[in-house]
Amino acid sequence: MGAYLRLELMRGFRNPVGLVMLTFFPLGLYLLWTKVLDVVPRDQMGDFAAYSMVSMATYGAMGGALFIGGAIAMERGKGWLDQLAVTPLPAHGYVTAKLLSGAATVLPSIVVVLGAGALLSGVRLPAGTWPVLVALIWVGVLPFAALGVAFGYTLKGQVANLAMMVVYFAMSVLGGLWLPVQAMPAGMRALAELSPAYQAGSLGWRALDGLPPTGASLAVLTAWTLLFCALAGWRYRRAL
Repeated sequence: MGAYLRLELMRGFRNPVGLVMLTFFPLGLYLLWTKVLDVVPRDQMGDFAAYSMVSMATYGAMGGALFIGGAIAMERGKGWLDQLAVTPLPAHGYVTAKLLSGAATVLPSIVVVLGAGALLSGVRLPAGTWPVLVALIWVGVLPFAALGVAFGYTLKGQVANLAMMVVYFAMSVLGGLWLPVQAMPAGMRALAELSPAYQAGSLGWRALDGLPPTGASLAVLTAWTLLFCALAGWRYRRAL
């Protein structure tokens, strides 16, 4: 499995299209909100730049985690899994390698957006907060890796990518990563607070104020993770 994991890591980091989309698109959005558009008054720009930095870092990491499923779906369509079935690699080893490599490839997106916040938008935080933000955002998007695996074993080829794009965009908007939840209608706000995207973002938003994650956030993220893992396991067994 170690050899296959190395292969997956090399493939992930040698995919320029994927790295650009999942790293520089969130970065571009972040710079648009903070450096181009007059979204908030100047005296509120510092707080907005920090909030938006966490939102866009979470948004990019979500995409990297979710689109693990796209690779699985494409490989299923090309018969790659049938080829792996005749190797000593166990089935769970394939899934584990996909999850680990996908988790590794989301880190550049997080680091680049946080770096832009510090270097280009003047976000100033205690030194110890920066690595905490990286870890919290990374952990917060793990449910989406499990959801991506479920998509990969449910749909094939471009259909899977299209479906994940719709889910990605909808969850990002509902979770307050594009528009603050406080600006939403009351009913939509209540629904947003139950979404995994909002709770993933809240881990970083609270860290900006030096606050730990709430029990509610951890409970909601754990519940979604277990649900998506169960769905992924069920779809994996059906696909064998």
